[in-house]
Amino acid sequence: MTSNSFDDGARLAEQVAAATGAGTGDRLLHARGAWATGEFTPSSGAPALSRAAVFAAPATPAVARFSSTLGGADGHDGSPGDHGLAVRLGDLDLVMFTLPVFFVRNGPDMVEFLRAANSADPATAVPAFAARHPEAAAALELAGQARPAAAFTGLAYHSVHAFGLADAAGTVTWARLGWRPHRPTGPLTEEEALSRPPGYLAQGLAAELPARLDLVAHLPAPGDEVHDPTRPWSSDREVPLGTLTLTGTRPPAAEPDFDPLHLPDGVAAPLDRLAADRSRVYAAARRRRG
Repeated sequence: MTSNSFDDGARLAEQVAAATGAGTGDRLLHARGAWATGEFTPSSGAPALSRAAVFAAPATPAVARFSSTLGGADGHDGSPGDHGLAVRLGDLDLVMFTLPVFFVRNGPDMVEFLRAANSADPATAVPAFAARHPEAAAALELAGQARPAAAFTGLAYHSVHAFGLADAAGTVTWARLGWRPHRPTGPLTEEEALSRPPGYLAQGLAAELPARLDLVAHLPAPGDEVHDPTRPWSSDREVPLGTLTLTGTRPPAAEPDFDPLHLPDGVAAPLDRLAADRSRVYAAARRRRG
């Protein structure tokens, strides 16, 4: 990491903290969460898409963190919003969200969005942001349709970036990766959700286990804007890559430093700027927490 990227990451992290009100020792985003452990087993066809070791090994230990977005550490899980799932599988970090596309294409624009969303008058500030950033339209529309979640393990999670899956011959297939639950759960009503404890998603995780989620490669159609994280794809074609089986909720002895660019041979980094900016902010946020 160059000194410029180090400085840029620290600057962006401080701007995110100022926008959200996060304290020095706090997570910048997705403050509320719960840990899970288990293992990943690849599908029989996964090695044909990627030569990464995780798709060749019979099984790989997994550490996962489910998380909620809105309200910071003192928020309520019943507030509809974006949820996250970060998973470490050996040399592969998969950091995904329930929204399939993102609001912006780079870190500075993300800071601008967070300032609007956390302003004293978001009902005015967010539409004003959207007018300046038409690329945010798809994510804002989907976020507006979100309803309170019933269970972390019943949600689908998406990478908003396209990753390059490289096979043994070096052929690269660009795909957005995703987790698909074996036991999908429908949303709660606002009344049902807000009647539950503020951290009901994290508190209910143990009762959901064992839980399984399939890892899939979502492939684009011709004409889809593959490397734009704000644009939906027209294709619904998915190729199975394996299954994550979660069986425990014990927090790890050492918390993984999740990084969307922590990737093994056989998985190429996204080409969009947002992925690189997120990686820098994640690293700076870890240093900031101490």
